[in-house]
Amino acid sequence: MILITGLNGEMGSALVQRLHDLGKQNIIGLDIKPVKESIKPLLSKNYIGDIKDKSLINKIFTENRINEVYHLAAILSTKAESIPFLSHQINVDGFLNLLEEIQNYKSEVKFFFASSIAVYHLDNDKNIKISEDDFCNPSNMYGCNKLYCEKIGSYFSKHSNLMNNLDFRSLRFSGIISANTLPVGGTSDYAPEMIHNAVQNKDYTCYVNPQSCIPFMVMPDAIEAIINLMHSSKKKLKRNVYHIQAFNPTVEKIYNKLKEHFPNFQLSYDVNQRRQSLIDCWPCELNQTAAINDWGWKPKFDFDKAFDEYLIPSILDFYSNKD
Repeated sequence: MILITGLNGEMGSALVQRLHDLGKQNIIGLDIKPVKESIKPLLSKNYIGDIKDKSLINKIFTENRINEVYHLAAILSTKAESIPFLSHQINVDGFLNLLEEIQNYKSEVKFFFASSIAVYHLDNDKNIKISEDDFCNPSNMYGCNKLYCEKIGSYFSKHSNLMNNLDFRSLRFSGIISANTLPVGGTSDYAPEMIHNAVQNKDYTCYVNPQSCIPFMVMPDAIEAIINLMHSSKKKLKRNVYHIQAFNPTVEKIYNKLKEHFPNFQLSYDVNQRRQSLIDCWPCELNQTAAINDWGWKPKFDFDKAFDEYLIPSILDFYSNKD
């Protein structure tokens, strides 16, 4: 059976749908809120509760024979800065609760952990194309949480005398843009917020400056990356953790692209210094050689295709159906 935590999030909902499309029947969900009606029929069972609740996690593993975990539940980067201790409890302790239950299993559990480029901190030159082992010195709570979990997952996965049934795999995601939902609490939210506002004929005030640049990708590519990594032979994977991206536009480039479709769209700026400082220390471009060579990573959507063929048509359709 498959367990997905953070079920109601934008990635969780999309992953449930994709796994269902691939013929997966025994999908179990966990979220702190009741499951969305749109994905409820796709689940064999769902649990409502807190990832910090050890008794609930034990109940889930006791009642179900779980062989795959997709751990998506987390407090995101911007929100984590305002509630650092709760962020640690959810992002780290919740992760450890899952590993502790897996340790008691006799069969192997394949475990996917959603990480982030927030684990990086570049002091000066953002134009360096970095590898997974460079600049891993996060300056934000979310990045600290994610990097720690990566290290712990990799540690247990490699030391069979401690936990001989854990197959730990992780992706450090770039900013992810979805056509169907708006994220809440992420530092990269400016990109999807710009697009959704433009489609609704609303202007937008951006909280980072025009030249701000980090890697992005669209949700379908993120979901396919998870599927491809999890379906890859363990023998081919030379790492436990990979980072990926599809394109890396500045805010100004996103604005210019939106102006092609929505000439009346106007963008202004009211820079939030904390969010700006996070964007400034994250990389602009990733060296993806490891992901390309080990499991064939290749995004379907580059910048133009993402906007022209997926995001704008899908978001227009989304809001027209809401009306």
